[in-house]
Amino acid sequence: MKLPKFIKDGQPPVGINPSLNQLGTETAFGFGAEVARIEKTGKFEQIYKFHVGDTGPKTPEPIIRTAIKALEDKQTKYAHYLGYPQVRENIAKYFAKTRQVELDEDNVMLVQGGKPIIELAMQSVLEPGDFVVGQSPAYPIYESLAKFYTNGNFTPWMARHNEANGLLEFEVDDLEKILDENDRIKLLVINTPQNPTGMMLTKEKITRIAELVKKHNLIILFDDIYDRIVFESREHFSILSVPDMLERTINLNGCSKDFAMTGWRMGFVIAPKWLINIFGRLAINKWSCVSRINQIAAGVIFGDVEVDGYKYESVTDELQPILEKDYKDYEKKGKFLVEALEMLKPYVIPNPVEGAFYDFPNIEKVLSLSYVKDDLNIKNENEFTEWLLNEKGFACLAGPDFGEGGRGHIRLSYAEDKDIHIVPGIKYFIKVILELIEKSGQDLPVKIEEVDERIIKIEQKMFS
Repeated sequence: MKLPKFIKDGQPPVGINPSLNQLGTETAFGFGAEVARIEKTGKFEQIYKFHVGDTGPKTPEPIIRTAIKALEDKQTKYAHYLGYPQVRENIAKYFAKTRQVELDEDNVMLVQGGKPIIELAMQSVLEPGDFVVGQSPAYPIYESLAKFYTNGNFTPWMARHNEANGLLEFEVDDLEKILDENDRIKLLVINTPQNPTGMMLTKEKITRIAELVKKHNLIILFDDIYDRIVFESREHFSILSVPDMLERTINLNGCSKDFAMTGWRMGFVIAPKWLINIFGRLAINKWSCVSRINQIAAGVIFGDVEVDGYKYESVTDELQPILEKDYKDYEKKGKFLVEALEMLKPYVIPNPVEGAFYDFPNIEKVLSLSYVKDDLNIKNENEFTEWLLNEKGFACLAGPDFGEGGRGHIRLSYAEDKDIHIVPGIKYFIKVILELIEKSGQDLPVKIEEVDERIIKIEQKMFS
């Protein structure tokens, strides 16, 4: 058989799973390794990092303090395979209150991060011949695992380019057409607030999507792991809030993004009880359980926890001001990035930041510049981001890394430090693009010598 491209060393002595040819990757990790390699060479005084999907803030101290206490209490043995009932009850109460849906601990399971939930969903509900539909652009693991478990039966719900403003939009009419034309679709994957665009689906769109899920007898994997990181008084709307959707919803959530716990690998899933039963059986076969330390740390975010006679007090109230500041900082950085990049219109068109910590600017006109095409011989978004990293010391990800719907775009994460990366990095990026425009013989949208002063004004406006 033809070996997958990612197998670079050695030749298997036996046949291997042919579905591995369908398995994609998350480019951020490989690209991050390349950033680290170049950083180590000392070629650049600094690499401006906009590629990282990690959180800027570190895990809040109250959570760390609880974990240390759990270690001191020697909470190091096997834990409950689904998650301790009290921890799951705490999570269920919070989600029942915020989603206006009846839940109890049997609707919740703790998982080692968010990605396993994607795999659990696909292993549990997909049969041979089934199709999966998901947004494009989108977090790449949805499409990767969908293709792996269906032998390529993934259909993208492509975002439209709004011709008037160059922005991407997900139109539910397009999704409806896909569902009407394929009666073998079983699973729909939705993410809001979204990685990579930083945009949110409105309550109206989510309600329409829910009706389509019911009409076509689907299961929906609803990923709202950025649900608290929303801007300008927006409110995240969950598909669980639509009546009768619990029995059709696998709600992926966790502690990674909202609580700056990416390295803890602490996810949780809310789903119908029959699915939690399946997930639990798979978990026992895969990883046995999530560590006690992580279970306790996650549990106190939502309430008090007692395990084996040891009590751990809720940190909910203590966390609130810390998290509010973190989310506000994300919002300020995102707004700064967008307003600064608007200097480059029409060559770079940022989209409004609504949630998460990403922007997904349109760079089609940069790629079409004569100097870029003919002198630099850059043919696509991936070659452009490689050039930015290797020749300019600026790290971001190519739009097509997030699916076909990402063509013509790059992803900028603004999670990193404002003063080290975001403000100086965007100023630097603007000057790099202006130089490309100038070398192409085109009129500049802003003079290079004006950039510093305008950046200072935007910075003062956003952060003062």
